[in-house]
Amino acid sequence: MTLLTDRRDAPSDDARAAVGSGVLRRGSTPDRLFAASVVAVLIPVVVATVRAAQRGWRPVGDNGYFLIRSRDVLTSHHPLLGTWTSASQNTATNFNNPGPLLFDLLALPTKLGGSIGLAIGAAALNGLSLVGIALMARRRGGPVVGMAAVLVSGLLCSSMGSELLYDPWQPHSLLLPFLFGLTCTWALADGDVVALPWALGVGSLLVQTHLTYAVLVVALGMWGVIGLGRALRQARADDPDGWAARRRSLRRVLVVSAVVVGLCWLQPVVENVTASGQGNLSRLAGNMTSAEEKVGVADGTRVVADVVIVPPAWLRPSFAEALDHNTAQQDPDQIASLDASFPVAAMLLVGLGALMLAAGWTARRRRDGAALAALATAGVALGTGLVTAWLMPSGAFGISAHQFRWLWPLGAFTALALLAAVIGQVATTSHRRQVLSVALFVGILLVAASTLPTYNVRAGPVADATAGATMDEAARQMVALEDEGPLLVDTTGIRFAEPYTGPVMAELQRRGIPFYVDSEVQVRQLGEARRLGDEDVQRLLFREGDGAAAPVPGARRVVYVEGLDETEQRERDARRDAIVDHLTTSGLVTRDLDDGSLLPAERAAVPTDHDRATIERLVDSGLILRLLEDDHLVLSDEWEERLGRYQDLEDRWDFRTMGLFLAPLRADEGP
Repeated sequence: MTLLTDRRDAPSDDARAAVGSGVLRRGSTPDRLFAASVVAVLIPVVVATVRAAQRGWRPVGDNGYFLIRSRDVLTSHHPLLGTWTSASQNTATNFNNPGPLLFDLLALPTKLGGSIGLAIGAAALNGLSLVGIALMARRRGGPVVGMAAVLVSGLLCSSMGSELLYDPWQPHSLLLPFLFGLTCTWALADGDVVALPWALGVGSLLVQTHLTYAVLVVALGMWGVIGLGRALRQARADDPDGWAARRRSLRRVLVVSAVVVGLCWLQPVVENVTASGQGNLSRLAGNMTSAEEKVGVADGTRVVADVVIVPPAWLRPSFAEALDHNTAQQDPDQIASLDASFPVAAMLLVGLGALMLAAGWTARRRRDGAALAALATAGVALGTGLVTAWLMPSGAFGISAHQFRWLWPLGAFTALALLAAVIGQVATTSHRRQVLSVALFVGILLVAASTLPTYNVRAGPVADATAGATMDEAARQMVALEDEGPLLVDTTGIRFAEPYTGPVMAELQRRGIPFYVDSEVQVRQLGEARRLGDEDVQRLLFREGDGAAAPVPGARRVVYVEGLDETEQRERDARRDAIVDHLTTSGLVTRDLDDGSLLPAERAAVPTDHDRATIERLVDSGLILRLLEDDHLVLSDEWEERLGRYQDLEDRWDFRTMGLFLAPLRADEGP
């Protein structure tokens, strides 16, 4: 294994520079196709972002907080930490993700472009990661392996879907950076010292932005450094005369790496030292193992196997369908989307490990150090991923997909490692390399083309993409609040994961209306400077659906957006009456109520008699729609279609109708 500072033309050692048959020339067919493939994989990211800008994309849900905090950079509200983390729910302490690097990276495009600037910043992060993945893989294995990396990263983009390619929400915006980080670790393990500052920078971004990456990044970092150390020792033994020059080069890289780490971690350290009371890093250290409920070995193994190896594994449509935890909310042992039992999952992973060992043994015989390093890195990542899955806190909603999104790039890198081994085995002549490069390029074009159409996996904030239109109208009406500040944004009673609170506060920020919060979670989310103190404020209340349409005692409504127009409201009411009439006359026929998808209280609420008052309660409570959604109703196709249309209208009213109300601060003067 040889220490290199630039391997742009060669996969690894001289013996594998052209996979056994000479050095590849610049301008060769694989080289040209590699450059074209990088352009091809970037096109879906650009197209998706331009399409979002054309339709007036607006961040909803948690993305509203990313807009606020990115704007806060270098202001009096400058963030020193990342977002509040839901891991706090498993402890007695509220804490944040360790650092604000993602806010820092998104700050410039957000300040220049506003809402769409936030999307452009997230897209740019993904685009740079795609380029980095391709170039780093090319350094290890030449243009053919580089194209394999492009193909794998393109498939990951396809799995994510177009609407996640510019989504700033951290479980999504970190996926391509994590795949880039894995390729950097591969390069380190193969002795490429140039990868060190990149690995440290990307690893810092991952850990600071989402805690689920902490164990993975630390373990992979240790593995990469061990591999680099071995390569340095071997380089010194192989070429003692040239060691002095290489040592000077190494020192320069180490200085750059130290600067990268210092800059990345300066802000969290400052917060920890200057915080009133216990700093965030200290809180994290004190609560690392405090969560009582863990996912555990059985379910953790099933989750890893489900995403990494069980078809379709990490490919589309798994991103939208895997780890559906609707049933897990009632019973964590029931995760309908997991395909394999624990013994089967364990055997599948053992089989994958055996395949990787066999590929590694073959690569070792060929002296293909790059492929061997890739397979070893994938093995370390898989092993660490298993431990991470076992130790993952099991929160209020059981096993949640956003906690495990790192599995998709991990699965992609495992596929890349196996591809690198196959390419090393097959591409032994110039002709074979050309044929492989053409085949890979065709695959890349097909994958890129399949990623171009709009595809929304409906996970995270993008599930509420249609709320953007409601928020657009609400933002226009919020001009009425410009002379009403400062305001206390009262989040009492708001449903979990509703899409409006963050964007409403972002609009207050854009209009220069001072606002405060008084819940500890919101303070951790928005910064201590927005904690309500002795300020003379009014309360800003938020309501949805019927709550937005009805008066709030002691408050005045200042913003009101209806999710249905008058014609649609009349249609909804008429369909509701027709459904009640039909079920009262024909009776309610159900099936499979004990399959675990319903809460016990919901099962008990399903009526056994069919008088009109009982059926009206069933319809007005929304339980009829829950029964329809979970396929518990026995209906004709005609009535199933009618209920489906009613459900659409009811959902749009409930979740796209919103109102903002102003009330006095003190409870005895308002609601």
